Amino acid sequence: MAVSIFCNGCFHGRTKTDHEIKAGEPLVDCAGRTVEIPRKKDRIACLYAYTGHVAILLQCEEKIVAVVDGLKRDNLMQMKIPELNELSAPYNSGAINIEELAAAKPDLIFLRASNLQDEGELEKLDGLAIPYVVVEYVTMEDQKQSIRIMGQALDRQDEAEAYLSYYETTISMVQERLATLPEDQRKTVYHSVNEVVRTDMPGTLSYQVLEAAGCKNVVTADQELRIDGEKGYASVEQIYLWDPDLILVNEPGAWEYFRTDAKFSGLRAVREGAVYQLPVGLSRWAHPGSLESPLAVLYIASTLYPEYFSDIDMTEEIRDFYDTFFHIALTEEDIGKILKGEGMRTPREEEH
Repeated sequence: MAVSIFCNGCFHGRTKTDHEIKAGEPLVDCAGRTVEIPRKKDRIACLYAYTGHVAILLQCEEKIVAVVDGLKRDNLMQMKIPELNELSAPYNSGAINIEELAAAKPDLIFLRASNLQDEGELEKLDGLAIPYVVVEYVTMEDQKQSIRIMGQALDRQDEAEAYLSYYETTISMVQERLATLPEDQRKTVYHSVNEVVRTDMPGTLSYQVLEAAGCKNVVTADQELRIDGEKGYASVEQIYLWDPDLILVNEPGAWEYFRTDAKFSGLRAVREGAVYQLPVGLSRWAHPGSLESPLAVLYIASTLYPEYFSDIDMTEEIRDFYDTFFHIALTEEDIGKILKGEGMRTPREEEH
């Protein structure tokens, strides 16, 4: 009989933890900065898409007054925030529009360290005298820490810990089941992230998702890639040298590109039809920073090694996940779109 990891309301809440802080007390963010959290935090600015997703997870969507344009492309975000398109978007093209951010009048700002690489921008941000919290998600541990920090900052520790309990329980369950999987039966995988030739760097969150799902990522060292900031790119020649068992893509459209572009036709995964589109929900599953990370681990593992997960119903797992943590009631059509990776994100104007 198929089962769901969501049993008897296991993840609907937990008692508050030692991480709890009181309003007005300092908090240490992911950059090691001590931030005094204001008592009043009815208006928040989410200057990176990930922070907007976490705010939804923490049931703080009504507090959001400023976002990034990328969030407006996420259809599930549109379901949660009907007025999303009208919200201020003061962070674009790698720069913060300080005047527009100030006009949104946030009580608290959430951003990534990458938002602060320009000293001039940082000085302007400091000049606003509005507290800001830096979060990060380079690794799974970073992601879990960032969710705890935002939960503390917004007085939503219970919501944060309930999600993290599911996160850890799901990944532990998958790894326990795959512990007996012989090493020579573990699939070698090339993971296409956003762009066909962009892939995971060792030690990053998306790399760890594949490892947790029982895969062997074909990338074994940064030296095999062209590194551009926090992004890694593989040459077509290198992909042929790896010649993976299968290819996973998280960007809608990349699946078709692999299958139809002549330069990839000689790859074993392409010849054997082993190119798979990963699901797309609130974000692209297995994308760096995706809150669907635990779902991605379960989905990839159960797809590649179904004999170890014959009792898991992914449709019910998806339905319960979004209902429990985001209070989104998905229809059968919605779940079908998520699993196909279609129709859950509005393409950029220049995309096809």
